Amino acid sequence: MAGELLVRVRLDWTGPGHYEHGRSRPCRVCDTPTQMRDGRGEACHQSCAEDELARELLGTGRARIADERVPAPAQLASARRSAPSGGTR
Repeated sequence: MAGELLVRVRLDWTGPGHYEHGRSRPCRVCDTPTQMRDGRGEACHQSCAEDELARELLGTGRARIADERVPAPAQLASARRSAPSGGTR
């Protein structure tokens, strides 16, 4: 049974460091002008940063979370080759 992994990220950008009044620069993700700044001071929309972080967490989660009850196809083939032939189960 395959499951679905959903990641939602909401960043708190209420601090003054996340806004540079009067100076628009291209967002580092979508290249559209913004006055918003990420934690490193780079131009970035809040929604772009949230999407970027969610994608990163989703990829990491998929890589780390494995349902051990369902073997991967390579494990199935290996188990079939090493299983003794004949006999009872």
